[in-house]
Amino acid sequence: MAEGWLTRWWSKFIKVPFFLRAQMRRRDRKAVRLLHHLKFFIYDKIPKEVLKEHRVTKAMKDQLKVNKEAKELEKAEFDLGFDEEVEETLTLNEIKEIEAMLLQHEEQHGVTGYEEEFGKKVVAILSGVEAEDRKTYFTYLEPIIKVAEKKGDHEALMEKIRLLGSTQTNLFAALAMRLDIRHASKGITKLRHDKKAIRNALKEWDNAKGNRQKAEAHLKNALAQVEADIQSTLHSDALVAKRDFLLIILTLKYLDDAEGKMQEYYIKQVMPTLPEEERIENLEELKRKLAEDMHVLSQGMRRIFTLEHETEKLAKEIEVLAHTRRR
Repeated sequence: MAEGWLTRWWSKFIKVPFFLRAQMRRRDRKAVRLLHHLKFFIYDKIPKEVLKEHRVTKAMKDQLKVNKEAKELEKAEFDLGFDEEVEETLTLNEIKEIEAMLLQHEEQHGVTGYEEEFGKKVVAILSGVEAEDRKTYFTYLEPIIKVAEKKGDHEALMEKIRLLGSTQTNLFAALAMRLDIRHASKGITKLRHDKKAIRNALKEWDNAKGNRQKAEAHLKNALAQVEADIQSTLHSDALVAKRDFLLIILTLKYLDDAEGKMQEYYIKQVMPTLPEEERIENLEELKRKLAEDMHVLSQGMRRIFTLEHETEKLAKEIEVLAHTRRR
């Protein structure tokens, strides 16, 4: 059984955005390379060896390569998904710290006039991001688990996977994901800078005597910047998760097609039955491992939903307190 999400979180010592970004980009490149390789072997090389050239021994060796590379691919995609969830967790924690700082300032020093609008905008951003994450969860992650475990109407689910898992869609997702990985990890650094900027702007506001025009401008700009960074960073996080699941869906499609072709080979008696059945069982075992790993990512997504709810609640508290004290 795969270890739980929290166990993996605490065992992951390096959570620095720069290193996460580099690690995620390496895994993305590896996944794309392996997907291209599997596609060539499953749909071109092995069928040619079996049906046209009748090179049974060579085809069996290539089937072993498919199994080996599929295992590497599944691990790269799972690790990429886990790293994305680490990033999104770090992002939400940064936002919570910014919110807690503003709320504390409201309670201790009163309102500046900008908190209510800030809280309202952040609530709207978080509500949209949570809806985006939940759509990804139910559209992609749940069907992946059901297909891998063969639960429910497998044929209907597999057809859904095929529709979602077109090569064109997923290879585009892989290319676009590189940009989103960059934006998401840099966004955490920006939010940490924003936190310092807001802290300094609040101090300037508190220390201003009489004319607060300059302090107001600094605070207004700092809050506007954090709003923009919250939206862009969380949106990029959500897109990385969605695109990683698209790659996993494509992997499942390849595995299912590989099994179908192996069945075809031994039914047509162009390949020996027993080795083909063993290869199929190896792929089924890999699907079971994939399902276990997806359950871990499912745990991570549910924790992110909880964090999003907590962050949205803090934003509402900022908005309500500012509105109450303004009256």
